[in-house]
Amino acid sequence: MSSANDQSATNSYLPVPNPTTPYWRTDLHHLDSHRSTKDLPSHSDVVIIGAGISGVSVAYHLSQDDSDEGSKPSILLLEARQVCSGATGRNGGHVKVKTTSILKVLEKEGPEIVDDFVAYVGAQIDAYQDVVEREGLDCEFELRRSYDVYANEKEATALREAWKKVSGQLWASSRQLIDTDFAENVSSIKGAKVAVSSPACSLWPYKFVTQLLARAMERNPGLNLQTETPVFGVEYVEQGEDGQPETIIRTPRGSVRAKKVVFATNAYTAGLLPQYKGVITPYKGTASHLAPPPEKGPVFPHLSHTYNLEFGLDDRETVDYLNPRPDGGIVVGGGKWLYEKDCHLWHDTVDDSTTFDAITDEKYFEGYMQRNFRGWEDSGTEVDKIWTGIMGSTTDEFPHGGEVPGRKGQWVIAGFNGGGMALSFLLGKSVAQMVRHGIPFEQIDLIVPRFFKTTEARLSA
Repeated sequence: MSSANDQSATNSYLPVPNPTTPYWRTDLHHLDSHRSTKDLPSHSDVVIIGAGISGVSVAYHLSQDDSDEGSKPSILLLEARQVCSGATGRNGGHVKVKTTSILKVLEKEGPEIVDDFVAYVGAQIDAYQDVVEREGLDCEFELRRSYDVYANEKEATALREAWKKVSGQLWASSRQLIDTDFAENVSSIKGAKVAVSSPACSLWPYKFVTQLLARAMERNPGLNLQTETPVFGVEYVEQGEDGQPETIIRTPRGSVRAKKVVFATNAYTAGLLPQYKGVITPYKGTASHLAPPPEKGPVFPHLSHTYNLEFGLDDRETVDYLNPRPDGGIVVGGGKWLYEKDCHLWHDTVDDSTTFDAITDEKYFEGYMQRNFRGWEDSGTEVDKIWTGIMGSTTDEFPHGGEVPGRKGQWVIAGFNGGGMALSFLLGKSVAQMVRHGIPFEQIDLIVPRFFKTTEARLSA
């Protein structure tokens, strides 16, 4: 019989069918719009909803050789649009946690939580390097440093004072504060008052995800990819055909029954799991790709670091992120303060089919490098693409991972607050462990912070 809390209602957060085209999705993989079989199977051992970095991480780790566990499970990977067409294919492509985020967590949660959080992001960087090298992925992976640059003296002064207090704390040991005398020279940012250097890596997210998925499908013939198959709703059944709980996944191409379902749905989660409504909320952001004209070629010296630029305008949070590419182009995202007051344009929306007029009308990204970077004044850098994407914010600013409270056989990995590249890959691996071995969150053998666990308390807070 079905649960009293039926989840089969129409999905109110489906990805829109005609999104803007990001720079990362300009060289498409053969799996981009792929269906392994003509029809959906009626049953699958595991169904994963979402083919971004989270869902593909789960699928990849479930498909690894594990002789003690017998044969690999049959996996159905469902994607509403194309592979990596959501937030993973629309982000900045760099992996770090910025200083202001760390200091906010420190103030709210204390140094022990911060140490766990920062250590996890560091482990994420190592995990990317390991899998890229082991699998031979051609995704422009680079180990790098990243600069958080403060151009406003008031914010710079506050940061200097905060830095004195964290000296000696574990998380700060891998970071360096560069003060006024050298901040502009080292970072190349005009007017930089202070900068903090931190570990980072960067990669081409779409190439990473599609190539990793290809490796998983080669290894596991039971991994069935079905793109352009949105999930309209799910129904949790307390007693399935064999008396055990199962989930019915409803799509326009038919329904599938599964004992185990992973919701790798990030901002779209509440459309299928209504208990996450108001806990994980979608919001819209924007990014761009900038490049010098082909006849000019790359600008030298080449920028080898990623960035967060804290402008500190009018006491608002005015921060952008930058990821210089190996070919000399730059991915830049941000400008939120230009449209922030129009909350209806970006808050609680999944429409990434349009850009923001405030960005395009103000021509915010035009001349961006020339305005902000020393040595780029005569570069001729122009806007190549502008796109939008949908992120998922959580009430406590931490992601949700683990078994859905009260739903045996359902797991969630979602709510990355715009930092999915730094948080999702190892969380996907941990969810794969839970799914494969039937273990609780507390027994996973990875460096995943326990406060990422999704709980009734977090849902009701």
